[in-house]
Amino acid sequence: MARRNVSFIRRGSSFRRRPGSKPPRSVTLIVCEGETEQLYFKAARQRYRLTSAEIVIADNTRGSAPESVVQLAEERYRDNDGYDKVFCVFDRDGHESYQRARDRVLHLRTRTKNPLPIDDAISFPCFEVWILLHYERTDRPFNRCTDVVQRIRQTHIQGYEKADEDVAGVLMDRVEVALANAEWLAARAQITNYNPFTAVQAVIRHLSNVATSGHQNG
Repeated sequence: MARRNVSFIRRGSSFRRRPGSKPPRSVTLIVCEGETEQLYFKAARQRYRLTSAEIVIADNTRGSAPESVVQLAEERYRDNDGYDKVFCVFDRDGHESYQRARDRVLHLRTRTKNPLPIDDAISFPCFEVWILLHYERTDRPFNRCTDVVQRIRQTHIQGYEKADEDVAGVLMDRVEVALANAEWLAARAQITNYNPFTAVQAVIRHLSNVATSGHQNG
């Protein structure tokens, strides 16, 4: 677990304990590649009845490149070292810095001095694989993200568009389906050569565990 220095993440007004309220049970930072992911995790945060003090979803001011996502996560953690867990959510999707970003996350997590509680949650080719898994169990390969989007539109959500808050809300009713399908797909990763693939279920499992821990301790 990360060291818990008293930093502004605990001192700021949004974290200040009010009469009769409890302090955050833990603090998680999620840094995403795009708005679609941000809206999804905000809906998931609401589904698990977690607060923005417990699950911090960063506004990405650095762009969609995986390397930029990791750099922003590292900077936020360096400024506010009260985070118990950090997730970097990004896609393969032809990004030139994809492998460098993954290597950086591994280095930050395993370095001897001051390791970070950080993980990546990747998708191949893109986050829409995770969305598709809310509706079907499939290991068919996809060449591009547009192919995944087309599959979603043709079979499950007519007129699907990225960064749709209404879609994010609807998907919450099918999270358990997505979790089961994603675990099934992950078990086939070696067979499918990681196409398709997603690890977003790790983030959702974490949110569920934080919520459950809070109920047990409440």
